[in-house]
Amino acid sequence: MKDSLLRNVLLLDAAVLLLLGAGFIFVPGKILQLFHFQNLPAGVHYMVALWGCVFLTLGFGYFMAAANPYRNVIWVQVGIARGSLETVVGILYAASGMVSWSQAAFGLVAAVCITVSYAILYPRKTDITRAAV
Repeated sequence: MKDSLLRNVLLLDAAVLLLLGAGFIFVPGKILQLFHFQNLPAGVHYMVALWGCVFLTLGFGYFMAAANPYRNVIWVQVGIARGSLETVVGILYAASGMVSWSQAAFGLVAAVCITVSYAILYPRKTDITRAAV
């Protein structure tokens, strides 16, 4: 059961990253509006598109890792680190007023959910040994 839950979390994370990545690359202005960012210079679209490249490649990695999470446990570790860092950065930016809580909300909720999910489902040494048999 834990195996399939971990695979599903990896696939869900991959799907979100792949969709956001594609959106950031192909329709950055629409994505910025979705997150309540208005009237930004056109050059920001370039930075958002580059961010989309990162999301697409990460999403592909999580998708591939879902085939065998125990063999690809580093992707679960990266997910925990990424989610933890996104949570801290989101809270700091929202608390400082650089972004509003409504602008940070999706990223914060997603980051906390993914971090907690990966931490709970993290393959322990006994899980990895059992899976190898």
